[in-house]
Amino acid sequence: MEFDESHCIDLAGRINRGDLMIGILPLTAAEEVVAGLSAAGRSGSARAWTELGHCYLGVSGAVLAPAFPAGGTTLDQARQCFAEAAALGDRDGALLFARACADGPADAQRTAREHLRPHAATDPAARYRLGLLEQWLGDPAAAVPHHEWAAAQGDADAAFELYVLHATGEGVPRDEDLGRRWLLRAADLGQPRALYNLGAAHATGDGFPADLTLAAAYYRRAADAGNPRAAAMLGYMHLTGEGVPEDAATAAHWFDTAEDLGHPVDDWLDHLGLDRPHS
Repeated sequence: MEFDESHCIDLAGRINRGDLMIGILPLTAAEEVVAGLSAAGRSGSARAWTELGHCYLGVSGAVLAPAFPAGGTTLDQARQCFAEAAALGDRDGALLFARACADGPADAQRTAREHLRPHAATDPAARYRLGLLEQWLGDPAAAVPHHEWAAAQGDADAAFELYVLHATGEGVPRDEDLGRRWLLRAADLGQPRALYNLGAAHATGDGFPADLTLAAAYYRRAADAGNPRAAAMLGYMHLTGEGVPEDAATAAHWFDTAEDLGHPVDDWLDHLGLDRPHS
């Protein structure tokens, strides 16, 4: 049977948007996507493999038939799709495969490391991922130069990882001052976790001067970058008037934002003994 790769990629996008789960697409669309993209991938299309991998990771992943006879979970299927793309020399496939190996077997992590090496020579994102793989494989010291190179090229995640390593003493001598400098660098580059951590540090005075106004500013930047806990903390601060004007409507806005980002706002407020305001 002949398959149109572009048509199958379009169907894959619709599956990833949830059209299959809500019945807009028939189940036969899933069969067509798996068969068509698998065929295109085996003919040398890295994009076909990455699109199919995304399908397995999406809301409809469990509905798709396995593309590989080994079976396993939908994550296993996605990981294998990304591995196929990476084996074709595709940079995005290598990054996706590395990311999918976070909790994968060591053999898969070692394979992901080899797929990343050609890209890591010039690509900061690939170099950062290469550093993470070294950490997952139990050698944080080997990760440090990778993160340092990537951070020097402006990779915010690598800068944040250097903060973690220096603050904890993994792979390097523990150095909290150097860790704080890397945290500030990661925040300057817009890394959401770094921005949140600086907000928390200024809110508590842990390692940085206590300053609730500055804490709120960092939380705002972190929330704008998509950090759910930062949005929840902004809601809390506006609800209680700590460091910012007390304003129930603004608090409700930030609680709604935090919930949209995945934070369990109601349970969290119940634990704190607070009532949720509504806009």
